[in-house]
Amino acid sequence: MSACVRFAPMLTARRGELSAEEQAGLAGHLAGCARCRAIQKDLLAVEGVVGYGLTRAAAARDFSGFAEGVLARLEAAPADHEGALRRLAAWFRAHRALAFGAAMAPVAAALALYLLLPGAGPENDLDVVTEGRSATVLRTSDGPVVLIGSDEPT
Repeated sequence: MSACVRFAPMLTARRGELSAEEQAGLAGHLAGCARCRAIQKDLLAVEGVVGYGLTRAAAARDFSGFAEGVLARLEAAPADHEGALRRLAAWFRAHRALAFGAAMAPVAAALALYLLLPGAGPENDLDVVTEGRSATVLRTSDGPVVLIGSDEPT
């Protein structure tokens, strides 16, 4: 009887729902248990009758004008773009702090990336110490280039 309780939920399993081990266990149990074979037969018969009834009920409905009816209702509905814009503006007026926060979030994220990523921000600027020599810093697409020359005329 405990095996019957274990295999009862598997009696109406569809193809592919059970693992190979479960399928083999169910087949072995059904081979030796006439009661579970009878229950499975009854459940499959009820499933077939219900499925047939649902299929017939669905086939009896007439959906031929469904798409045309939906399209007709969409065409008849007024397009109220101005009203939508007024409602949106009213929402922004009523929720100024939320709208400001939503607008400033990308700015805050960009500032954080600028300050925290290596090679960006004021703390990573180039410091050049020449000790009595003249220096020229060129900024290029590859980064800063420092040219250090002597103070002596050439």
